[in-house]
Amino acid sequence: MAQRGGARENAGSKPVADEKKVTELITKALKGYHSVDTDDDAKEKFILDLYSTPRGQIFLAEHLFGKPKETVHNQHELIDFDIKNYLKFGNSK
Repeated sequence: MAQRGGARENAGSKPVADEKKVTELITKALKGYHSVDTDDDAKEKFILDLYSTPRGQIFLAEHLFGKPKETVHNQHELIDFDIKNYLKFGNSK
């Protein structure tokens, strides 16, 4: 039987170095795609591309202004409910 609990291999967040490596790779790809020289120019072009789609506009708005809170209202009230009015047992009429 496999042991449960405790540390597991490859569990948890990726190291910061790995995240930085991925960011640099994506930025390099964007610079090549948009034919620009600086990281900031590549990111700006990407943001403009993203803004050209409705979903991209939503994504940018959520990151700039924060995502709106989602709430669910699930209150129900039963007023003057008596189960005897709906169920009859035996000879009762």
